[in-house]
Amino acid sequence: MKAKLLTSLAILLFSALSTHAQITQGKYLLGGSIIYSNTQDDQNGTPHQEYFGSNIQIGNVFKENTVAGVILSYSHTNNSPISTSDHYGAGVFYRKYKPLVKDLVFFGEADAVYTYTKNIQGKFVIGSEGSRFKGNGAMISFVPGLSYAVFKKLQVELSMPNIASISYSKGKTESTYTNGTDVVTSKSNSFSANANLNANLLGNFAIGFKFLLGK
Repeated sequence: MKAKLLTSLAILLFSALSTHAQITQGKYLLGGSIIYSNTQDDQNGTPHQEYFGSNIQIGNVFKENTVAGVILSYSHTNNSPISTSDHYGAGVFYRKYKPLVKDLVFFGEADAVYTYTKNIQGKFVIGSEGSRFKGNGAMISFVPGLSYAVFKKLQVELSMPNIASISYSKGKTESTYTNGTDVVTSKSNSFSANANLNANLLGNFAIGFKFLLGK
């Protein structure tokens, strides 16, 4: 009798813990980041490198423990006066949660993202040394991780964003040279598949935050 009672209590406790960790239907998932850095040149005080990066992830919990949504990103790098670069990204994601214990869940996320990049190196003018690159591509990746509910609407995440991906890209580079009289054009394309299961796996963790909004 005592054993049955203990077993029943254990089942009820586990059920309560798992239920508390559910990502319920009707909520909205919101996450993102903004990064800005400006490294000064110690010799004359002019900007040596300036970087701005942002990304936004918005999703809808359309089914219990299941989220689908969009990803948007943009970054700009200015290595004055050597180079400037802009990177744009837009895509979709699908995330599935698996409750473990109270407030802790495991998740697996699949991302599909389109990217566009442009950069200029040197002085891109006929008669000078410089180049201009424009390219676009697509990437599909898998991101596993753990999410812990610090508060009712705030979750801290530990993820592994570089564990597996497939990508394709193509681009065009236009170059000018000091003794040249016209623009030299070259094209490139590449395909890659990556599964990061080597000894550096533990160095690929990322920490982030997500908000769960709604009732």
